[in-house]
Amino acid sequence: MPFLRPMFLFCRYAQQTDAGQLTRSLLLEPRATVNVKPNLQIIADDVKCSHGAAISDLEETQLFYFLARGIDLETARKALVFSFGAEVIERLPNSFMQKQVESHVKGLLSSTFKGSSH
Repeated sequence: MPFLRPMFLFCRYAQQTDAGQLTRSLLLEPRATVNVKPNLQIIADDVKCSHGAAISDLEETQLFYFLARGIDLETARKALVFSFGAEVIERLPNSFMQKQVESHVKGLLSSTFKGSSH
């Protein structure tokens, strides 16, 4: 289970901050669980902050969309899992790093789903 640190906003440096904290978790195994507790500690007078959490597994309708178009289940699952993390990859500071991470993640997905019963 991932451990998430609380976000702290301290007095002098945080005034007029508009910040948000969002945790997204993807459950990939039938018995998988996640414990998420977004936590903000604000020690400032003039701030706007929000926090939230979203937890889901791969949706059957998304998998059906791929299957209805002739894409096998393993490829559909890989595509959906990859797209879940693509937003993070896109935020990396340069294209070389993005390509390196993308290649590494695709390699991990290939070895993870190979022979999978999903």
